[in-house]
Amino acid sequence: MTIAYKGQGTLITGGGTTLTELKTICKYSGWRDTTDTGELALTRFINDTIYILSTLAPWPEYLKLDGEQAMADGTDEYVLDEVGIDRLGVVERSTATLPLGEITPEEWLIKKRTLSYTGSPLEYAVQKGLAGGVSTITMLVYPCPSTVETLYYSYFRKPTEMVDGSDIADWPNSRAWLITDALSVRLSKGIKDTSGFSLHSTDFMQKVYRAMGDSRGSYLPVKVRQCYDNRKIRIRDCAFKVQD
Repeated sequence: MTIAYKGQGTLITGGGTTLTELKTICKYSGWRDTTDTGELALTRFINDTIYILSTLAPWPEYLKLDGEQAMADGTDEYVLDEVGIDRLGVVERSTATLPLGEITPEEWLIKKRTLSYTGSPLEYAVQKGLAGGVSTITMLVYPCPSTVETLYYSYFRKPTEMVDGSDIADWPNSRAWLITDALSVRLSKGIKDTSGFSLHSTDFMQKVYRAMGDSRGSYLPVKVRQCYDNRKIRIRDCAFKVQD
């Protein structure tokens, strides 16, 4: 499948499965409303389905490794500006070899209010928000930076939404069968599955695992993150070598 982008959220057509083709699949599977309002609702339904699919597994096509944010002295909140960013992966400082630990926004706020340390950030929290109807992600770092430094992070992007019938699904042709199955499953549940809950079922997740296995033939993670909290480590978590 050939996909290119021209600005935020605009999809260049050419190759792959089109929105029109996916609408035809939905109508074959039971979508009956062909009015203008129904066509708009169907477009939203298809885009929502592809988004849900993108969250069910760490698909390599949605993982990006080139995020970076320059920190400023005395600033501990940074709105990330990547197009279509959905969630963060590993966050690292440019001068450190270990990734930052993730905490909740509540934990970050408590530490900021009660401890007020400064220095090189060791932890971060993610705060989601909205700006003009577009979801945003703010990275909250702790301690508050006292020097100029750069943060590097991996992140997962959202599929590009389709609008016109000729727009191409932001999904590999080799897994197009999974979209078809997902649309059919959600349509079979009717109004009871407006949230896409059925795609989290055991039966459908088995298909996701199979598709994920097929997609990883030439894909290996650049870095595997392993975090250990020394304050909570238990004896049974440690490896021992017993000698006679």
